[in-house]
Amino acid sequence: MLFEQILSGYSLLLNLIALMICLFQYVSRPRKTWTYALFFFLATLLSNYYWCIYIIVMGDDPNVSSTLAYFGWNLAFATLPVLQYKMRYREEAHFFSPISLIPVPLNIYQFLLYIQFGGLFNNIWQGTLATLSICLSINSIVYFLKNRKHGAKCPYTAFVISLFICMEYIMWTSSCFDWPSEWLYPYNYASIVDALCYILLPFAMIKTYRILEGKESKTSGRLSDMLRPIYIGVVFVCCAGGYLLALWMRQMLMMGIDQAGEADPFSVIAVMLFVVSIVIVLFSLAIILVVGIESKSAESDALKEAKVIAERSNAAKSDFLANMSHEIRTPMNAVLGMNEMILMESLRARDELPAERGDIKKIFTDICNYAGNIESAGNNLLHIINDILDLSKIEAGKLEIINAEYKLSSVLNDVSNMIIFKAKTKDLKFEVDVDASMPDALYGDEVRIRQVITNLLNNSVKYTPKGTVKLSVKGARHDISSEEAKLDLIVCVTDTGIGIKEEDIKRLFDKFERMDLEKNSTIEGTGLGLAITRKLLDMMGGSIDVQSKYNEGSSFTITIPQKIISDEPIGDFREKFEKAVNAMKAKRQVFHAPKAKLLIVDDTKMNIIVTKGLLKDTGIQIDSAESGEESIGLAHDNAYDIIFMDQRMPEMDGVTAMHTIKSDRNGINFKTPFICLTADAVSGARERYIAEGFNDYLTKPIDSSALEELILRYLPKEKIEDVSETDNIVDSESGLLYFGGDEEFYKVIVNEYIEEAQKRMPELEQYYSEQDWENYGITVHALKSTSKMIGAIKLSEIALRMENAAKEADVNAIRTEHEEMMILYKRVVGQLADKAEENPDNSETQKEDIMEFNPK
Repeated sequence: MLFEQILSGYSLLLNLIALMICLFQYVSRPRKTWTYALFFFLATLLSNYYWCIYIIVMGDDPNVSSTLAYFGWNLAFATLPVLQYKMRYREEAHFFSPISLIPVPLNIYQFLLYIQFGGLFNNIWQGTLATLSICLSINSIVYFLKNRKHGAKCPYTAFVISLFICMEYIMWTSSCFDWPSEWLYPYNYASIVDALCYILLPFAMIKTYRILEGKESKTSGRLSDMLRPIYIGVVFVCCAGGYLLALWMRQMLMMGIDQAGEADPFSVIAVMLFVVSIVIVLFSLAIILVVGIESKSAESDALKEAKVIAERSNAAKSDFLANMSHEIRTPMNAVLGMNEMILMESLRARDELPAERGDIKKIFTDICNYAGNIESAGNNLLHIINDILDLSKIEAGKLEIINAEYKLSSVLNDVSNMIIFKAKTKDLKFEVDVDASMPDALYGDEVRIRQVITNLLNNSVKYTPKGTVKLSVKGARHDISSEEAKLDLIVCVTDTGIGIKEEDIKRLFDKFERMDLEKNSTIEGTGLGLAITRKLLDMMGGSIDVQSKYNEGSSFTITIPQKIISDEPIGDFREKFEKAVNAMKAKRQVFHAPKAKLLIVDDTKMNIIVTKGLLKDTGIQIDSAESGEESIGLAHDNAYDIIFMDQRMPEMDGVTAMHTIKSDRNGINFKTPFICLTADAVSGARERYIAEGFNDYLTKPIDSSALEELILRYLPKEKIEDVSETDNIVDSESGLLYFGGDEEFYKVIVNEYIEEAQKRMPELEQYYSEQDWENYGITVHALKSTSKMIGAIKLSEIALRMENAAKEADVNAIRTEHEEMMILYKRVVGQLADKAEENPDNSETQKEDIMEFNPK
């Protein structure tokens, strides 16, 4: 009996410890699954406490047929399968293994063996629920063993419950047989492991939650710290009090046992012990209720706060969407309207071309103005999209600060050049004041510094109706050591604009916020520029300060720490900037590559037309495909220097088409550079496409400068012909020799050459497309002669080769150089027209008397 008393005390102690672990886990982080474990341990406590104290006090087992003896354990076994079911991993939900049914025949054997001792209800109830629990557990274990090589998670709870039920089976079965000694009784040793499972179960649940959440479970908190000593104290008092009360009652009953008759006087002790265990359970349930109420209250408060934040956020986003609708529609209206004007003017020029050169020039001047408005509106749309993308990159943590050496003068020159034209359109004065002694070579993120300064200058120009916008730059140097010198780059943007109300300054850097909307409703903007500026400055370790007076102006000062690479000063930046502005010229194509060949693949024909148009003056030979399948066929038959591949196309996307072309290691385009064309400009897109095998990445809408830069980077150097703005493709001195040095006569011939080109160019294109090589040869013969006569020697030489090819019907030779000849022809006419405008001809020489020369 001593061994059984020790085992009962041991089982009760572990039951209490496990109950406390579960309770404090629930207090710290309330979860429904912990309540199932709590009910299991509270139910077992009802029977364990009653059984333990009774054996210790009375020195004998309680009446096993008594309802009180098994009441708690019956409740516990009802909770156990629910707990196992709830602790399964989600991936096990549709898995079933017949192996999990092995405990069913064992339970039937145990039932037949045990039923002879009575307790029919307890036997059926506990045996059935125990079998259900272990079947669920074995099913989870089998799933784990089959799939652990594929990353299946270990079912710790299932292992513990299986062990617990196995020990219960051993205890029930061994109690049906007689044993020579309690020290040889398997029931006692199985009960040791059975009680140990009480402790293992909560730790298995904690381990499972760590796997699911990827972090340690929270096990401390103010409420937990407060309840832990109170609960332990109450449980200890109840347990000890119940034991002392049972001893006292036993003594009292022993004194009056002679008067008890046949009644069992000690049954009142069993009732008293059951009541004490009920008190412990009720106190535990009270704690669970308090925690649940507090948790619900905290959730309610959190929901209310989240609701307020969500409503505020939704209001800001609604305003943002309304603003975006206005911001996007405004440039879109300009794009569509200006495009309609271009179509109208172009159709009129095609169908009713004026006779006078001045009228023709006016038509094309108007078209250029309309195109300029489209470009401005398009850039505004692109700026809106870039702002949103930049913010999404920053908030996703995908935007990185990339530091490198750069020239401060280059950054200031670029931003100043851009802003000065915006300022001039509003008749604003733009001033630049840069400390001449500042070092020019710095180390930092040039792109983000440029972006921050541009944002501030754009804002000042937008919100300044009249007056001045001033950019001031200086530096505060502090040398850390003799080898490392640093500089606080201080940039101040000051304006005489509308200013900011004092109460609005604190909201200035919030997302989607625009100040004083009633007054500024006509000013374009997303409300993201300053939010992005603040976040970029934070990432670079910088800061921003705002000073403003409403209706008087604002001053934004940013400070960015930078390393100094060289002490060479920036010098008189203002003077350099003014010279650069005065010397600005129109953008010209900077290279020519008639021998190069590209393939452009895009399912949208308009994109192909735009790309071809941007490269028209380079002379590059361009093939196009509107699907992945078509591009594979072209790449199989033609060698290309670069392939531009649209990523998103129906049926076969660009990635698949590229991999198919590259899969042929003996193919003519196996080593050809592939450039991804895509509108996917979100964070990480470039890295993703390069990882797929593309050599580089170009976003749509395509920027002509970025396109040219990529072509120059990947095109073989031997196929690039440098073309500078000062290249003279017409040697006027050579041409003058044919006119005896008579400049006036030469000018007349040049004017005739220009006018004749308006007729000859369409004819050449028509004969080429119709493959009318006879008339093609006659026309290039005339072009050869007149070009040589005005000094266009290179054009004359190409025309001679084309004339010979036409005579021999050498179609391949004509196709090889036709495009190059036409591009050079247009450039010759353009250069002659520019010179004619610079030196207008005032002579009254009659054109009717001009003869066509045929120099040899």
